[in-house]
Order: sequence, then structure tokens, then C-alpha cells
Amino acid sequence: MAVKKAVSAPFTKGVNFTNWLEFRRADEINPEFFTGLDFVNAKKLGCDVIRIPMHFEKICEGIPDMKIPDNIFGILDKVAAWAEELKMYVIFDFHNNCHVDSFTSPEVEKVLTPIWTQLATRYKDATEYLVFELMNEPHGIDIALWNEVIARVFKLVRNIDKKHYIIAGGADWNSFAAMRTLPDFHDDKVIYTFHFYDPHTFTHQGAGWAHLERVINIPFPYSPDRMPPLPENPTEDERYRFAAYPEQGTVEAVERFFNQYVEFSIERNAPVFCGEFGCFAPFAKHEERANWYRIVTGLLEERGIARTSWDYYGGFGVFRFDKTRPRERGKRPEFPADLDLDIVKAMGLNGDVK
Repeated sequence: MAVKKAVSAPFTKGVNFTNWLEFRRADEINPEFFTGLDFVNAKKLGCDVIRIPMHFEKICEGIPDMKIPDNIFGILDKVAAWAEELKMYVIFDFHNNCHVDSFTSPEVEKVLTPIWTQLATRYKDATEYLVFELMNEPHGIDIALWNEVIARVFKLVRNIDKKHYIIAGGADWNSFAAMRTLPDFHDDKVIYTFHFYDPHTFTHQGAGWAHLERVINIPFPYSPDRMPPLPENPTEDERYRFAAYPEQGTVEAVERFFNQYVEFSIERNAPVFCGEFGCFAPFAKHEERANWYRIVTGLLEERGIARTSWDYYGGFGVFRFDKTRPRERGKRPEFPADLDLDIVKAMGLNGDVK
């Protein structure tokens, strides 16, 4: 039986350029952390889209009316120029605090409105290769309230900018259940987004921020013969994860996850986009991690779902990661010498780069 395909997005595959416009005030940001060469290199890998997370709440901290500083607009102007030059899509992503214990303020619209008014006004006539993502992973906010907020923000942007694609995601960390409740924007340039880190027990094994420090050496797909023992004196969460993994850690579970988004895409007659997916490198076995990427990207491609992996230089990235030899602080791996070609190829990217 032929696999159903989602409505096509204007781009197909790429990466997230993280830790650049995140976590810092405007005066703390290094404008050269990513340069035009990074965008050229990403294109050599076969990327036709780059997603850039931006913590505007932090960038504009203490600035009246959430005014975006000139140095930030200087960076974004360069990015827009690179996008046009390379014919490569770039997503301006309003990112936010996504720590496991964080939440989205019910008054978030007071931040979104001035930020998107400024961005839409400045870039309404800019290159067609810019895309606006209204907000990353809203969570902890009432779903109905979020749907009202995003409807107003979407309308605000579209009233200013008739040209560019707009990405919209549901509440509850971009969950499918919340996506289904999103308004139909009746817009021919809307893209609905979701993220994929399943099975979470595998992709975040060893990650302290996910409270999985003692959960390591998890295989994918699930295999009873290769599973590690339950940690000593296990927590309730650790017990649950080990008990649920035989069902969650299967290829069939991944297929079901993606199939629901294809059905949604067909129902809404609009593209769906996997804006983040990835597996944390330090504690997953290399061959298991590569196999997860091979399976996930294969299933996404088979269904015609566009994607940007998380991330590029970081712990989920495409460069070799050796936990026994931590990188020198502030020093990034070199392209292409330090690429993890097994991971690059598993992601469906170009492993024959020079």
C-alpha cells in the first residue's frame, strides 16, 4: 500500500543554528558566531533551510516596548541577504524558555505583538526565502487561550506582510492534540509545525535537564536482549520509562506518530513541518544514534514532511562528539574535517563534502 504524503512545504531539509541568538541579552551576542560561510557549508550538506531560534524576551530584556536593538537587526539583515544569495530558506523562530519546568506566560501576547510587528514591518518586502515562526513550543498555557493568541498574532503579521510563509504550532509543546485544535487560518502560506524527540527515553538518555542522568545505553529499536538494567533504587519516572519502552521504542510507534501529521496536513490542505528532531550524542551509542536518524529521516522523507534537525554544532549536532575529550570552551569543530559522516548520511544529507 502506498504511503500517504503531506502537502509539500517550500523547503525540504535543514538544521537549526542554535546558541547564537538564544539565552543572551543583545549586548552579549556575538554577531560572528555564525557567518555566511556557515550558511554556505550547510548548503553543501544539502540543506535548503536553516531555522534560527531567537530568545527575544532575553534579547530585549529591560528595553522599553520590547524594541529590537539595531545590532540584532544588523545580524538579521545579513541573514536575509545570505538567504537571498544562496536561494536558501531561513526561519526566524521566536524561541522561548523550554526547560522541563518552564511555562509560557498567559500574557505572552504582550511580547509577541511588539516583536512580530517590528519583524513583519522590517522584512515584509525582503527575500521570499524568509519564513516567520510565531512561537516555539508554547507550554503550560491554556490551549484555548493559546489558540486565541496565535490567531490574533497570525492576523497581525499577515495584515502587515502578505508575502512570507508563517509557521504556527499548537500548545502543549506543539503536541498533535493541541495542533488539531488550532484555528484554520484560511491562508495559502501557513505551515503547521511539530517536533519529534521520540522515544524520549532514547533521544534524551543521560540528559540532566530531562532528569535522565541514570538512564543510559538504551537501544533503538527496543530489544530486550540489549536493554540495560533498571537503575538501583529507581525513581517512579525511571520505572515508568523502562516499563513503557517496549511499546514506545518501536519503528511502528514512530510511523504512527508521523502518519497522524500527514492526515492533518491533508485535512487542512497545508504543509506540516518537523521543526526539531534529534538525539543527544554524549550518552547514546553511536551506531544506535545513527540508526535512529536513518529511520526517522527515512520515514519523514517517505511522507514528504520537511524537517530541520536540532542542532548543528551542539550536543545533538552533525559533528563528531567525544565525551572523553571535551571540546575546548568556545572552540567549534571544523567543517568538513570534524563532521560525523555516519550521522550526516543517516540524516539524508550529503556526506561527500570538501
